Amino acid sequence: MHIFYGDSITEGVPGVSFVKYINKNIKTKNKGFGGDTIIGLKSRITYDEINKNDSYVIQIGTNDLLLPFLKNHSTSWNNQVRKVIKSGRIPCEGEDQFKQEYEDLILELEDKKVSFLIINIPCIGEDINSSLNKEVDKYNNIIKELASKWEFVYVDYNNWQKEVLSRFHSDNKYFIPKQPHKMMLDSFLTSTFPISNYLSSKRKLVLTTDGCHLNDKGAKGLAVLVEEKLKV
Repeated sequence: MHIFYGDSITEGVPGVSFVKYINKNIKTKNKGFGGDTIIGLKSRITYDEINKNDSYVIQIGTNDLLLPFLKNHSTSWNNQVRKVIKSGRIPCEGEDQFKQEYEDLILELEDKKVSFLIINIPCIGEDINSSLNKEVDKYNNIIKELASKWEFVYVDYNNWQKEVLSRFHSDNKYFIPKQPHKMMLDSFLTSTFPISNYLSSKRKLVLTTDGCHLNDKGAKGLAVLVEEKLKV
């Protein structure tokens, strides 16, 4: 069994989960949790019952950057982010803490003696030259350094996204709206109806429904990269 731990990118709410596009002959379990952070995920894995015969796919880190951004995005988002943090999904305060918490997560997995692979942080917004994506690059460099140090399997999804997005030469700046209820509406619509691609097209996006959460193309691309690395 392959256990997929992550945030909304893994869960697929809003948007589309890449786990649904993993080969149906491969046994999977989706344990994505929207809004989760490295601290929240580490807590979940620490207390979850772990089967040493399973392997683990870890996709985390987006909300360690996105939640602080959204907190300053609008008053409504500030209130929403406070609720998320209160629930235990606490973002790291800077690169040093992120590195320490990420390494602690790796040590937890090593201690449980399970096999695992880690996906780096996807682009946050389809403007790959934005200041937010420059921060993503810094955090992904930390994950890459840890992959070299601990010799775990590393999936560079962010680079795949950049290669695809660069071919479209789009200056589209559509990103998560300032009203949280619009994302909640996306969550309802994309989990109820197969309209992720419609939303992307309407917003002139390529791989996501809102600049962050994946559409079918983005999800399929990540599934292919993960499948190539899985020990089936």
